[in-house]
Amino acid sequence: MFTMLAAASMILSPLGGSSAKAQTPAAAAAPPSAMMRSKPKIDDIRLEVELFQQAPIDPQTGTVTVNGQGYGATNVKTSPTYVGPGVSIAMPVLVRTSWCDTDFSKGLASAFVDGLEQQQDPATCFTRQPGTAEAMLRFDARFPRGSAEGVLFKAAYQVQRWELAVDEGMAARATWPREWPSGMDRFLKAEFGINPALPAVKACAEGATKGGPRSVTPFMAAKYAVHAIAGRWRAGSSTTSIFGQKGALRGVNFTDLNQPWGLEAGGGTPVELAATCVAGLRSIGIPSRIVFCLVEKNQGSAPRAVRSNSVQFRFICEFFIPDAGWIPFDPLIVRQQSSIDPAKSAVKGFANVPDIEKALPLAYALVPEGYQKADRFALWGWKSGLGVDESRAVSRIEFDSSGRGNGKVPMMPAPVSDEAP
Repeated sequence: MFTMLAAASMILSPLGGSSAKAQTPAAAAAPPSAMMRSKPKIDDIRLEVELFQQAPIDPQTGTVTVNGQGYGATNVKTSPTYVGPGVSIAMPVLVRTSWCDTDFSKGLASAFVDGLEQQQDPATCFTRQPGTAEAMLRFDARFPRGSAEGVLFKAAYQVQRWELAVDEGMAARATWPREWPSGMDRFLKAEFGINPALPAVKACAEGATKGGPRSVTPFMAAKYAVHAIAGRWRAGSSTTSIFGQKGALRGVNFTDLNQPWGLEAGGGTPVELAATCVAGLRSIGIPSRIVFCLVEKNQGSAPRAVRSNSVQFRFICEFFIPDAGWIPFDPLIVRQQSSIDPAKSAVKGFANVPDIEKALPLAYALVPEGYQKADRFALWGWKSGLGVDESRAVSRIEFDSSGRGNGKVPMMPAPVSDEAP
């Protein structure tokens, strides 16, 4: 059973209650904006993070069990996989994006250690970062025996996702502001994996527009820069995600600086392409960021228990335009349009992103603030103090959604800032 997350007074509730009542039918008749939401769908989301051992080991005999079959093993370590007093884990959630609103007013959360449920403190389990769209689910698990072989964290909440249409002509008429709104400094600076000062990135972004980026509007400067960077990118790997035991999603496919990547190196993985596009936009003075998302892969009618790689990461990037909001693009799709002249036609994947409503947005960073990654960059992070048997430790991320029907307002403008009730 899940434990009720009783934090309704702290959270956004766009799918029902007072905030839903405020969205009268008149909102649908409001003047069109550069970005319009339509065809809202409400879904129940179940999100999980699990830490477990690679194979059960009998401490008496040293036998390893794989898929129900026992194998004799010599020199097998039988010490616990995780040793320590416990672990604190944070799972990020974005309260609002251009295409998605999150509702925790009926949220549920649970933690399990070796199969036994532990109550979570509802006052601390959910936290919002004021003035931003970011929130965290925090779980604290105790290890009564000083060790654990398996730890499981679960969260359940609702989201409302829309199809998103961008009027590119309207967005392209927005001019450069004298100064960006409060809070945009963060999305103009360097951060892990995103370096706007790299000479090759800056040169590519600035050189994409004849006359320089300030000779056109910010939308067009962003379009030219993203198209130029994506067109020069050589894919080191086409996969967004790292998978572990039995095809379980384990982490983001990021080289973690173990080998060169970027425009200087000629390319890299999909997340590194996203990071380079964002760095390019920041280098020419346009606030930009990555929205790290999860998507369910189409597995047909196969039962979830036998599906392989049913969940993977997707990277939707955004850049900010005043009075329009955060405009999305998918650099992997843009990369496929390298032969198109962006000055003469729309670029597929830029502004109008196919299937964006299927992406579940979670974070703007690879690790939650104040936490550290475990074995992989995987959006969630931990404060552990654990001794970990790395030869056996494995992590898994999973989510699934079930439809709850259509939203009440069939069409409405997308939000123009991260501020939310």
